[in-house]
Amino acid sequence: MRETPTIAGMAALSSTYAGADIQAGLQMQQGLGAGFQFRDPDEDRKRAQMDAFMRSAVAAQNNLHAIAPPKQEQKTMANPTRRVVQVYIVDPNENVPVESCMLYKGDPILTDLTDQELFFEIDIKDVLAKHNAKRVTFPDKKVKDRIEHLEPAKVRDLKMTVVTIAAF
Repeated sequence: MRETPTIAGMAALSSTYAGADIQAGLQMQQGLGAGFQFRDPDEDRKRAQMDAFMRSAVAAQNNLHAIAPPKQEQKTMANPTRRVVQVYIVDPNENVPVESCMLYKGDPILTDLTDQELFFEIDIKDVLAKHNAKRVTFPDKKVKDRIEHLEPAKVRDLKMTVVTIAAF
């Protein structure tokens, strides 16, 4: 009881047998030793080959899921350098009414600037100052026991979205 055996599970089991071997085993158990037959060495070799084939077939089937599909080459399209875009800047705070949450809505323009460069083209300081003048008058709905107004927004609180209308 000091040592416990290692128990291993098998995913697939394969066995081959010859009917003559079973017959010989039964005869030996019944005391009929005269009917015992010796196994042919060629038959043992064939059985070993068949066992090896079955093991490789089972292993291939089990590893079928591990085989990665062939990688497809992705065609990279050239980055468009010119596009028609429209820029939106919104205050996403849920306490700001829907009709007041849009800070900036640009006109569609043809440009070759990136999204970040477009943001710096906008006079955000002026836009934010106008929005904050209205924002500080809105009540904070999270505070229930008294009326408390929202704090002025910072640039990091805003959400800017650039919509690409067409790319060339």
